[in-house]
Amino acid sequence: MATSKISGADPLWRWNDSLDEWLRTRLAAAAQATWPYAQISAWSYLHDETMAREILEDALDVVRSYALRFSSPPSQEKITARLRSQVRRIAKQKANRTRLVTPTGDLRDLERYASTETPDPTDALLLEQVLTLLSPQAKEVATWIWMGYSWREIGRSFGIDHNTVRLAFRRETSAALIQLGRGMHVGR
Repeated sequence: MATSKISGADPLWRWNDSLDEWLRTRLAAAAQATWPYAQISAWSYLHDETMAREILEDALDVVRSYALRFSSPPSQEKITARLRSQVRRIAKQKANRTRLVTPTGDLRDLERYASTETPDPTDALLLEQVLTLLSPQAKEVATWIWMGYSWREIGRSFGIDHNTVRLAFRRETSAALIQLGRGMHVGR
């Protein structure tokens, strides 16, 4: 899946001169621990893993304010839990703001192509073409589905709600089917 190391610049860059060392240390550790969750949230809610850095930075804004409100510093666990909660909230908010016409293809056809004993060569070709268009996360979900895992088990392995994983996977496969001329656009 995704790496656990935050790539690129320091996520605390905005407060280089204004953070106490204890708060900087705790926020940096929380950001490092939350980074994989930010990546999967960006992929699940926004269908764009590259938004993870922006989501994490926005969440750090909120958590920094939260930590500064207390006279005694909150524990590392509280800061990390609060950051994770904010990442999810911000990812959901961004997803709700960017809802446009959502492409939906026929996921049942894709599942039917994948589950046939001796697939028709054209069905196998379509499945192969769809899989090449998927992101690494969606390919990983497809592998789990192929191995027979339920959506709940897949969601549990990613640490998020199974419906979120299922909807993100459906959006991505539907977009791939549309790109291949096998799906249709439907507005919400």
